[in-house]
Amino acid sequence: MSAERSTDLRVAIVGATSLRGKEVKEVLAERLFPVKKLALLDDDEALGQLTEFQGEPALVASIDAEAFRENDLVFFASTSSAFTLGQWPQAAAGTAAVIDLSHALLEVPEARFRVPALADCLPPPEDSPRRWYIVPHAASIALLALLGRLSRTFALRQAVVNVFEPASERGAPGLDELQEQTVRLLSFQDFPRAVYDAQVAFNLLARYGAGSVASLEDVEQVVRLGVERCAPALAERLGLRVLQAPVFHAHCLSVFVELEQPADVAVVEQALAGPRVSVLAQDQLPAGAVDVAGRDEVVVGPVLCDRARPECFWLWAVADNLRLTAHTAVDIAETLLN
Repeated sequence: MSAERSTDLRVAIVGATSLRGKEVKEVLAERLFPVKKLALLDDDEALGQLTEFQGEPALVASIDAEAFRENDLVFFASTSSAFTLGQWPQAAAGTAAVIDLSHALLEVPEARFRVPALADCLPPPEDSPRRWYIVPHAASIALLALLGRLSRTFALRQAVVNVFEPASERGAPGLDELQEQTVRLLSFQDFPRAVYDAQVAFNLLARYGAGSVASLEDVEQVVRLGVERCAPALAERLGLRVLQAPVFHAHCLSVFVELEQPADVAVVEQALAGPRVSVLAQDQLPAGAVDVAGRDEVVVGPVLCDRARPECFWLWAVADNLRLTAHTAVDIAETLLN
């Protein structure tokens, strides 16, 4: 551990064994975030699990009111918004800043969406009397990056987007079910349906089965709300559909953008480039889900002009959903140090 400084914070990750929780812990270590003490908190099933932070052993502990009173900053990283809401009253009663990656606080009036890395292309965020923050859905962050950057240079008429959701957004159970379905289908066996209540392996889904707890319609609403709360003018021009893809990690987005006036591809590429966005050259192959693993940026391109309409462009964008979400959460935490 680094020498303690006056700005070092006592930090807790609630849902520490979730995919998002593990990613937040890794990003905190990589970014050398000034942590005085890290508390890894989760439900009883994860109690006592051994992990590490900055080279030191760390145990997953139980959640209680004292855990919130003892910390300056709390990340809610569970895949389940219901789990977050179950712990939320204890956190709200304390003075710790809260950063919600689970989208459970969407209906809490004092909670505010934040994407600090995109401050150059988004409207200034609203103030709040409380230090409660929401990390937008990873697809929302990608759309805000792309459309926000374009809107600085061009007048946007509309954007129509298909978002391909990875299994990791359903947490470890979603990953396990996709893997098990793949293995069993190759062996011509029946497959599990507990998470999706549908065949995800070797398939694309426009809707989950009736027995699924989650729904793509709900995901769609969360993605749209993230864009709407951060950039209302962009949301007014956005057509959106979320589909479930048979991939383990990374969001893929097919984006059709219509500008008010024709433009050159090179100018569109220049407008897109900036923090958290990497633009591929015309002679490069488009990125796939496996190509962005471990990257904290949205990879877009090559940018294609529609053959029939010179004011319209096709963007193919890919982003590591867990990484992008965790980096945005830590970006928010770093603003609290100032």
